[in-house]
Amino acid sequence: MTPLLSLILAAGAVQISTPPATLPREIEDEQNLGENKQPWHATLMPYGNLREALGGNRYSSTFARSLNGTWKFKYVPRPEERPVDFYKPEVDVSRWDDIKVPSNWQVLGYGTPYYRNAGYTFQRDWPRVSTEPPKDFTAYSERNPVGSYRREFTVPANWSGPRSFVTFDGVDSAFFLWVNGQRVGYSQNSRNAAEFDLTPYLKADGKNTMAVEVYRYSSGSYMEDQDMWRLSGIFRNVTLWSAPQTHVQDFTVTPDLDAKYQNATLDVSAKIRNYGGDATGKKTLALALFDGKGKPVPTTNASISVSSLGAKSEQKVRIRIPVANPAKWTAETPNLYTAVLTLKDGSRDEEILSTRVGFRKVEIKGRVFTVNGVPVKLKGANRHEQWPDTGHTVSEAQMIRDIEVLKQANCNHVRTSHYSNDPRWYELCDEYGLYLVAEANAECHGYYGVLDREPRFEKMIVDRNVANVENFKNHASVLIWSLGNECGGGSNFVSALNAVKALDATRPVHYEAFGIGKDNPADIDSRMYTDPGGTERIGQENDRYSKPFYLCEYAHAMNNSMGSMGDYNDVFDKYPSLMGGAIWEWQDQGLWNRRDPKRPYIAYGGGFGEYPNDGYFIHKGVVFSDRTPKPHFPEVKRAYQWIGFAPGDLAQGIVKVKNKFGFTNLKDFDFKWTVTA
Repeated sequence: MTPLLSLILAAGAVQISTPPATLPREIEDEQNLGENKQPWHATLMPYGNLREALGGNRYSSTFARSLNGTWKFKYVPRPEERPVDFYKPEVDVSRWDDIKVPSNWQVLGYGTPYYRNAGYTFQRDWPRVSTEPPKDFTAYSERNPVGSYRREFTVPANWSGPRSFVTFDGVDSAFFLWVNGQRVGYSQNSRNAAEFDLTPYLKADGKNTMAVEVYRYSSGSYMEDQDMWRLSGIFRNVTLWSAPQTHVQDFTVTPDLDAKYQNATLDVSAKIRNYGGDATGKKTLALALFDGKGKPVPTTNASISVSSLGAKSEQKVRIRIPVANPAKWTAETPNLYTAVLTLKDGSRDEEILSTRVGFRKVEIKGRVFTVNGVPVKLKGANRHEQWPDTGHTVSEAQMIRDIEVLKQANCNHVRTSHYSNDPRWYELCDEYGLYLVAEANAECHGYYGVLDREPRFEKMIVDRNVANVENFKNHASVLIWSLGNECGGGSNFVSALNAVKALDATRPVHYEAFGIGKDNPADIDSRMYTDPGGTERIGQENDRYSKPFYLCEYAHAMNNSMGSMGDYNDVFDKYPSLMGGAIWEWQDQGLWNRRDPKRPYIAYGGGFGEYPNDGYFIHKGVVFSDRTPKPHFPEVKRAYQWIGFAPGDLAQGIVKVKNKFGFTNLKDFDFKWTVTA
């Protein structure tokens, strides 16, 4: 025995130190996109009855329970400091902080928000995210912060379904999940819903413990280099929900119009899965269509037999019905129907689901982009999910406010820059009428031209595009899929294009980094910030270009800018081949810094002392962070107005009026005019 050890023993002070926790291998594994997650599928919810299904409020379903609210929370700046055993129910977390879910933990004072336009806030070393950065990086000390969340919950006794699922609509950037001390799974991709089957882990007759371990950085962070505040945590809804053992796991609703854009067909394909260990008997899947007032549409009921399903097996079925002259959906006339799917066991309704349906058809005719056979211009903006009080956590009321102000600016279009948005956003755009370019959660700006063709990132890029399509394929507002933003036009995005086309042949696909002209494999030519003269030349050169042209970003709204809005929109209106564009960007992305209660202020890059940052570049919106108008707003409203005026014979009091709407007759408007000296 050494003298030192003898001394320690004699003093009765033997201590066995616990080695520091290591970084889980999953966090830096770009091939591991998740463990034990349910396959990507359409946003859905089983309902308790037809009334609930027609209402279509997923969170009010008999079979849904929100897990939003107060959780216990522990923040650490480095993974090795995290409480590794916190997921065990016997571990006491009563002295931990309370945190509101959903939220970004930086907004609540834990760790540091960063603003970056392009470039990573950690040491660039793909797929690793914990490599030591320069000492002036905030990430030198906050190497890869971890948030540990815990809460208790009970399963409602009146739930008839034997399967219980949990859906996390958004967690930034990667997380592990445990229930009652058992590991359930892992997920990365912060902007698409992660869903897990909790049935094997639950106690049906008592309290259950849920634990979530969230990492600020993961290999997925290399695909989340968007121009925005970099924030973390469980920032969207968490929902517990129930389904029967035989469950409609996914369904695709595809409306189509005839050659005269009058009568329609509704094609519904469904994937039905038996989650149980025994075979099922035969069942029936029924389809019914209801109008906007909740009344059945005559002669639209149909059903199909579902054969016996073996244990853990699934079956795809398809129903197709004619619909005589339905009211059509456009951004000007957002007429919606409700399709109700009922899985029946004999005469018993086993499961009821629903979705809104908008009858519309998107086509490209030569170089002209059309909706329901009518040429349509997209005049709108790029919108981030960001509010100054709540960061990336956006309520339904805030979404509606955005739509109201967008409409007041005469916008008919939003590009979901640069990720899949909260599922509720797409439902609201269906309801209020906005044309969406629905973008996948893929931007590797800090590795532009590298990860877009690196074979090890192909799986991630394709998966994020598949998730985007599968989640939002049933929304009338989604006119165009976008593969991502500012990554480069390499082979991984060609693979993503092929995957999207295999899933959905009814919508065109956009990706700016493919360029324009004959070598662009996408359906639309696109650029950023081409000036009005260059845009006009593209509109004129029909012998050189064969696709419609879209400015996915233009009129960069920073400082005293946007003087060219009228020039751009005159050109858009003049040339049928020009689809329009989306201003960069809709709102300033200011974030309240309240860390000194005596001196709160709206912060921009560097406003929290973070490094690296991109300074004031974050303030470039048409409206301020709180959505009050900037001087840019009336300029946009004027340039985007859908009624044009020009002098006729003024001596005779004649003024020319031009209707730029595609689906609205000006007889619905009153006109007033004044003469000013």
